[in-house]
Amino acid sequence: MNKDTKESAETPQAKSTGKDFKDKANQTMDKASDVAGKAAEKAGELFESFSDGAKKAGAKAGDVLEDVAAGTKKAAKKAGETAGDVMDNIIVGVRKASEKAADSVKIMEVKHEISKLEGANKKIMPQISASVWDLYEQGKLDTPELVAFCDAIASNNALIDAKRQTIEEIKATDSK
Repeated sequence: MNKDTKESAETPQAKSTGKDFKDKANQTMDKASDVAGKAAEKAGELFESFSDGAKKAGAKAGDVLEDVAAGTKKAAKKAGETAGDVMDNIIVGVRKASEKAADSVKIMEVKHEISKLEGANKKIMPQISASVWDLYEQGKLDTPELVAFCDAIASNNALIDAKRQTIEEIKATDSK
């Protein structure tokens, strides 16, 4: 088929259908282009909104970080003050314990001195007794209480001597 035959083969209705298709395709492409343009425009607006939001969020994050930094500084300062107070209390406690320990050592030293003096007194008491007894035997003791004690001791000594005499008598009778 040649060109003429081809054109004659096309009917007016076929030409019209091709043209309609082309027009509809162009219209559809125009609509698609318009929709794509609007979508791009909306996307641009959204990106601008997002960008503004991100800027605001960044600024807000900066504010939050500044608040966190300020809070951290305050907390660190308070912790430092608290730690200082704790250390002061520890130092006071150690001083008091040290003073108590020193007092305890002094008390122990004084108690030891008392014990030594009491021991010395215990060694002196028999000497006093012997001296008082000697004065009693010499008849030079004139304190009534001491004389009474010495009389009781003399009476006991007399009884002891009598009992010893009894023992000797028993021994003497057994040997016969």
